[in-house]
Amino acid sequence: MGERLLWVGTYTRDSEPTGTGVGVYLAWMDTGSGRLGGGGAAVEAVGPSFLAMHPDGGKVYAVSERMEGALSWFAAGEGWASVTLGETPTGGKAPCHVLVHPAGKHVIAANYFSGSVSVHPIEGDAAPGPAVALLEGEGSGPVPGRQEGPRAHCTAIAPGGRHLLIADLGADLLRVHPFDAEAAEPVGEAQEPVRLEPGTGPRHIAMHPAGFLYVSGELDARVHVLQWDQDKASAWPVGTVDASQYEGEVEAVYPSEIALSPSGERLYVANRGADTVTTFAVEEGGASLRLLAEYPTGGKWPRHFAVTSGHVVVANQMSGTVTTMPIDEEGVAGEPVDRLSIPDPACVLPVGE
Repeated sequence: MGERLLWVGTYTRDSEPTGTGVGVYLAWMDTGSGRLGGGGAAVEAVGPSFLAMHPDGGKVYAVSERMEGALSWFAAGEGWASVTLGETPTGGKAPCHVLVHPAGKHVIAANYFSGSVSVHPIEGDAAPGPAVALLEGEGSGPVPGRQEGPRAHCTAIAPGGRHLLIADLGADLLRVHPFDAEAAEPVGEAQEPVRLEPGTGPRHIAMHPAGFLYVSGELDARVHVLQWDQDKASAWPVGTVDASQYEGEVEAVYPSEIALSPSGERLYVANRGADTVTTFAVEEGGASLRLLAEYPTGGKWPRHFAVTSGHVVVANQMSGTVTTMPIDEEGVAGEPVDRLSIPDPACVLPVGE
C-alpha cells in the first residue's frame, strides 16, 4: 500500500460562480485505508474548477471559470507544484471542463455560458497556444433558466478516436466533429448531432470499451445509454435508468460526474441534491445498467469524483469537503471512511492516473 497524490480544483473569489478557495490544492490518500491528508493550497489561480493532466505527467491544465474564460497551466513534480506558468484565453465564457487529447497535442476547453468549445495546440514546452478552432453551438431546450441557449458542459473523444463529442446541456445534444490530432487544422465541420430527449441536460460522458456511451442527464436525473457507430459518426439510445433512488426530502436530484471502473464492469454516478454516489452493474456487453447500491458521499453537493486506487474520491462543493468511499469486492462504492476540508472543491485529479 502507499499514497496517491490528489490535485483538487476549487471555486475562488473571482470565479463564476464565486467561492472561497484560492486555487488548486494538494492532498494525498492512503491507498489502503482511504485516509486523507494534506489539503493545503499549492497553486493560486482563478476558478480552477476542472483539471486535466498532460499524458507525460509533467503539466496540469486548469480552466479559469470566469466570464472572460481562460486556460492556465502549471508544472506537476514529485508532490509539489510551481506557480502558474501561463494563461491563454478560451474565447468563451465560464469554461467548466478541460480535456487533454490522448495524443498529447491539444487541450480542449468547454465554455459553458457561451456554449462554445476552444481547441488549443500544445507547443513544445506543453504550453497551450492560442485556439486553432472555436466551435460554436446553437439551439435551446424546454427547461427555464438552464436551456435558453447552447451550454457546452464537457468534451470527450468518441470510441475509435476519430471524433470529438461535445455535451451541450442547453440544447440536449451531443455535438459531433471529426478530429485528427496529426493535422494542422485538427477539427472538421460539424456533423449531424446526437439528439437526446428534450429536457435531458447532458452534462458528462463515460465511454465503455465496447462502444457504448453513458451520459448523465443533469436536468432529467437519468443516465442515458447510447450505442456509438464510428463509421456513421453517430449514436442512438438503447436505454435509460434513474441516476438515483433517493427517497428523502429534496427539491431535485442533479447528476454530475459519471465514470466507469477500470474493468468497465461498474458505473458510478454522483447525485447532487441527494448527495450520493450510485453504483451500477454494466451488463449485456455494456448495453444495459442495473442498480447495485447508492450511498451518501458524507458531504453536500458532490460536483465531481475520481475513481482511483480502490476508492471513489468525491469533491463535495457546498460542504467544503473531499471524502473517500471505498470500493468493495463487488465493485460498490460504500460509506465514506474519511473527509478533508478544502474550500469549495469542484474537481479531483489523481496524480499518475
